[in-house]
Amino acid sequence: MIRKTILLTAVCALAACNSPEGDGDTDATATSATGTVDGVDPNAEAGFEAVAPGQYEVVHADGSIDRLRILPGMTWAMVFADGEAVGGTIFAQDGKNCFVTEGVEGHQCFQGTEPAADGSMEVTAEDGEVMTVRPVEAAE
Repeated sequence: MIRKTILLTAVCALAACNSPEGDGDTDATATSATGTVDGVDPNAEAGFEAVAPGQYEVVHADGSIDRLRILPGMTWAMVFADGEAVGGTIFAQDGKNCFVTEGVEGHQCFQGTEPAADGSMEVTAEDGEVMTVRPVEAAE
């Protein structure tokens, strides 16, 4: 549950940290190994089109840091501080950015603050957990 929350929070933060960069090819239905999220219009929800591909760190209150990568096509991959890796798809709902984790039923949504000057922001998961998401340079 905490890992799913971290991943989703990071994605929400990404949406708030980046300027819109839609590629116009985003499908309105996000698919995961457990099902689909039908009826999601990627251009209808504020903030959805702002989720930009790139790499991010998700910093938890305990100081642990997860690595998040947003990929083209509204998909994501995350490596948690303990080395566990997960991924899935992203969609918007009710002004929040939501994440579907491959192999996990359902989805989790996050609300983010306005980004700071350095691009970082705080995101809050549905369970109240607050995390900091910040962009990082891609390791070559």
